[in-house]
Amino acid sequence: MTDRKSSCSKYIVAALMVLIALPAFARVPVRPTSDNGAGSDVDNWMLLGKSIVINLGANGKTVKATREIVCANPQTRLNGACVNADGSGDYLHVFQIQSTSTNVSVVIGKLVGFVKKDGDGSLGTYGVNICDDDLNDQELCTEDPNDPTFANISGISFVVNTKKATSVSFVVPSFPSFPAGSTPQEGQGLTFYIRTHQNSAFPISYPTLGIK
Repeated sequence: MTDRKSSCSKYIVAALMVLIALPAFARVPVRPTSDNGAGSDVDNWMLLGKSIVINLGANGKTVKATREIVCANPQTRLNGACVNADGSGDYLHVFQIQSTSTNVSVVIGKLVGFVKKDGDGSLGTYGVNICDDDLNDQELCTEDPNDPTFANISGISFVVNTKKATSVSFVVPSFPSFPAGSTPQEGQGLTFYIRTHQNSAFPISYPTLGIK
């Protein structure tokens, strides 16, 4: 009886250790900038280039933000939109944030055609845009060269705020100090992306950006 209890206890302890360990490996998805196209081919996928710095504040918290719009599918930029063969459009809305505030929710609203899909690279529809300097250095991204497991973003969570997924939030406990990108186009800071699919490429939906 003692041996059976001891064996069961070992299994329970092992299971608890696994459950405790799981959150440490959980993170939002990442997408390398090369998934959007090559830097040498920027005119075929960059729709709206890097904006001026936007200052946002709420509840005593402040951030500095820049944003841009990229065609999620390379080679689809046409007549001021991202146009697929069937006339639909896939857009990557990119937001780069710098802040010293803690427990900030970065809220992206008025989304059209967003469906939450998990997964790195082209599989996912939300996450952190990671610099891929050798292939694409012409897009806003997070420069994080010495963090192969992406531990710096492990504490960030993602929340869909509405039933129709028209508003989402990235919840950031604290902002890591990321180095500047290899070019001015890459910027500096924590860089989120949201991918949307519009049944018609025109007109383009332009999401709102705020914090709380």
